[in-house]
Amino acid sequence: MARRRIPRIYTLEFDGELEGLTVRVKSIKFGKVRQLLALMDAENQDAETMDEIARMLAQSIVSWDFEDEYGQPIPVTQEAVDDLEFGEVMAITNKWLDNITGPTPDLGKDSNSGGSFPGQPLTMAAL
Repeated sequence: MARRRIPRIYTLEFDGELEGLTVRVKSIKFGKVRQLLALMDAENQDAETMDEIARMLAQSIVSWDFEDEYGQPIPVTQEAVDDLEFGEVMAITNKWLDNITGPTPDLGKDSNSGGSFPGQPLTMAAL
């Protein structure tokens, strides 16, 4: 039986300036991750670079809980992403990349590394 590829969805939760924001975003293919990393590391982030970052982000966002100043939900569109502040787009993109390229949260959860030794440690008197 073949394996069906279902895109992984990351739930990004923020604190600090974006506290309370939750963004659900799809994972992207390996080649797109390389491209996005190169765009984020570019020395000269010109208009074309910024447009490509915003486009990739807008295409990958599944949902978010952004609201306008009147409390109305803002739909996820390219125009909505373009309407965000620079720092907001970069914070969302960086957290997204961290989730894609970083270790999984349950890495080492079953490890007993760093745990206490069972029993009493030897004292100098016992030696």
